[in-house]
Amino acid sequence: MKPNFRKVLELAIEEGVRYGYNRAHKHVENPHEDAVVDNIIDGVTNSLYEWFEFDENSHE
Repeated sequence: MKPNFRKVLELAIEEGVRYGYNRAHKHVENPHEDAVVDNIIDGVTNSLYEWFEFDENSHE
């Protein structure tokens, strides 16, 4: 048995986008577009690090 990595990746990205979007709107009703984008990028990055292990020494 092996996982469907595409599905897992899609779930991780969607989770991160939703978290980042909600985070951008947490204290500001209409945040600036840059703030929304930055929060989404942070959310996706954090989610990917939750779901996957990255070899920091690998340059592949």
